[in-house]
Amino acid sequence: MPRAIDHLVLCVNDLDAAISAYSRLGFTVTPRAEHPFGTGNALIQLDGMYIELLAVVDSDKIPESDLAQPFSFPIYNRDYLRHREGMSMLALQSDDAEQDRLDFAAAGAAVPPVFHFERDAMTPDGDKVGVAFSLAYANHPLLRHAVTFVCQHRHPVQNFYFPAYQTHANGALTLGKVLIDHWAADAVRDFYEAIGVDGIVDALHGDELVNQYGLEDSAFPSDGFAGFELIVDDMEKISGAAKSLGAVDCNGYLILPPSRFFGVMVVIKPK
Repeated sequence: MPRAIDHLVLCVNDLDAAISAYSRLGFTVTPRAEHPFGTGNALIQLDGMYIELLAVVDSDKIPESDLAQPFSFPIYNRDYLRHREGMSMLALQSDDAEQDRLDFAAAGAAVPPVFHFERDAMTPDGDKVGVAFSLAYANHPLLRHAVTFVCQHRHPVQNFYFPAYQTHANGALTLGKVLIDHWAADAVRDFYEAIGVDGIVDALHGDELVNQYGLEDSAFPSDGFAGFELIVDDMEKISGAAKSLGAVDCNGYLILPPSRFFGVMVVIKPK
């Protein structure tokens, strides 16, 4: 069945620097939060989806390996940052992570047990509220640096999404397609079709990515997420800030190159 984006995980070495840059781009960024397992984040909330800026904030809480766990969110993202900055994960919306895990297994994905965790979040008024999540991963051997999973929110929606955090000076409305650069793009497309996200993810060979978006950049991966499309209501609201951060006009789009923006290509498009 077709699936929808819940959020994108953007791994950065310096969380404060990323918060500053995304704020300069015109986003409202939530306060920092910390996970109980060594990572920390700040969010950019849109309409029913969000961007997660993620960093390692306490490496002592992350073991070098954990043979008891077939997949570990903190270990995976810690190791991703040893490789590069960039988009490490795509999260999909879910009402039932356990059922989604069974669906992923039926599609041929490697599926570790569902991962449950909770943390505190901060409201715009400074109050603490509890949030809880269940994650089911759909791993693929060709996508060691581009993991897809579902994220079931186990808390009231008002504990997570706040209008004050969803309003952005740059006119950001929603996320478009997620872009992947992969040497085996045909096989990757087959996998995404099998798990119902082929309408969300555009898997391309490197030359196809360059031809489609008109941008060559040494920071493009050859086996992972290259970036994402950001849909805005008015290009003028974001143009000046984006260009000050290194964005260029390419093939009718305004594009932040990955080498200038934490390893992620951001393709800015009007609604």
